[in-house]
Amino acid sequence: MTLTLLNRYRRNLRWGVLGAGLAWVCSSGPCLGASALTLQGPSVRASDFRVTAFARNVDFPLGMVLLDDGSLLVAETRGTSLWTGTSGQLVRYVDADQDGVADGAGTVLYSGLPSGLTSLRKCGSLVFVTGQGSGRPMWVLRAGATPEAPLSLVGSLTVRYPTGGWEHPHSGLAVRPIPGKPGSCDLLFQVGSDQNFARTTRTAALGNTQITGANGVLQGESIYVVTLTDHGTNVTASGPRQLAKGLRNPAGFIFHPVTGDLYFNDNGIDGLIDANEPLSADELNVIPAAQIGNGTIPDFGFPDNYTEYRTGRIVGGQGVQPLFAFQPQPNPLTGSESEGPNEIAFAPPGFPPGLNNGVFLGFHGKWALAGLSNEENPLVFADLTTGHYFQFIGNDETAVGHFDGLLSTDDSLFLSDLTGTGNTDNSRSAGVIYQIKSLVARRLNYEVARNAIHFQWSRGGTLQQGASASGPWSAVVSGTNDWTLAVDATATNSFFRVQF
Repeated sequence: MTLTLLNRYRRNLRWGVLGAGLAWVCSSGPCLGASALTLQGPSVRASDFRVTAFARNVDFPLGMVLLDDGSLLVAETRGTSLWTGTSGQLVRYVDADQDGVADGAGTVLYSGLPSGLTSLRKCGSLVFVTGQGSGRPMWVLRAGATPEAPLSLVGSLTVRYPTGGWEHPHSGLAVRPIPGKPGSCDLLFQVGSDQNFARTTRTAALGNTQITGANGVLQGESIYVVTLTDHGTNVTASGPRQLAKGLRNPAGFIFHPVTGDLYFNDNGIDGLIDANEPLSADELNVIPAAQIGNGTIPDFGFPDNYTEYRTGRIVGGQGVQPLFAFQPQPNPLTGSESEGPNEIAFAPPGFPPGLNNGVFLGFHGKWALAGLSNEENPLVFADLTTGHYFQFIGNDETAVGHFDGLLSTDDSLFLSDLTGTGNTDNSRSAGVIYQIKSLVARRLNYEVARNAIHFQWSRGGTLQQGASASGPWSAVVSGTNDWTLAVDATATNSFFRVQF
């Protein structure tokens, strides 16, 4: 999308505006697929959003990526159980008229995967999908020539665990392209702790099928990265490199699209007497981009260092402290709970001010419950500007089970409710994918002072400059939404726009 509030300057500093942004809104009457989800929080206005059920009656949707044409690819597990269902598959959904509702039941682009799919990512022409734990490798697939073309299998990476069980095996993925190296990307995955509240002393091992180089020993309580290179006919990989340690179960992680910092959650320690009353708070953490891969491995302190649930007491005090430790609100002793974060997503840049610089976290809550019986399953917004957090969708939605899957686009947040019944062991076609779309127009503003133009625009866009209203266009500045241009008597005609 391009927003063109096209600003022109001449030598005599006369100014004009040649365009404006438009917002799509529902016509009078209820919107097709309208959802009963209630948005809440400080200064949140429901009229700023369109909330729809994008797809209903989906089998355990968990893992979503946006394809090049704007369609949605979703990892689904067929059958009555997430864990022992008949098969896993990747399904493409199209919303050609942009009404917030998929045009049909979706088209299968790849099938034959096992049940229990939990994460899906795309980097260049490669698609990565995995499930939780043993018997569920990280599959590497290749996209077809067009978004609707079937995917093809390239190979897989397998984590081999020792006998005796492993409480928090791999389940989540993250990817990032490597600048200056076309066809190469980093693939991240976690190997959590093998117990609830004890140091992991055993190791796992990484192996591969048709992905040469992906071999190595894996420590528990860690996040690992493997660099993959696509050669067109095959894919090779580096050995695994440890990025972080001292983590119980970091199930969701993502790179900041501008800074490159790595954000990730960590699931707190279950209660030692009552598992539903945690010992420690769930967290949101960050590793600065400059520290990723520089030879240091930050230690986040598990199991001896944590933030105590409800009291907020810092136990141990060693290791990297979290950005956020999530407590019940507003009163930690009696307030509304948020427990068990899974996937996370950055706020869409097209969301209104106050909601466009932060991280959304979906909380699973109680394992097999939904609705009012699951009082721990909200969607939380953590504001990186203020350092505060709140429930954007509360844990009192009667038809929601687990907001385990999140995906953000330029102007929308997609949520996948794994199963509206809450029961991942006995449920069928009860999953729902929701779309929360911003109706707030993107803006490019300017002001003139002392022979200078000060531009400000909605976060996430790149300021571009052209010699005419039809271009050609070139990037002036990126990674910010604030820029000042000095203008003197020799300045020539220029036009500016923001590309999202």
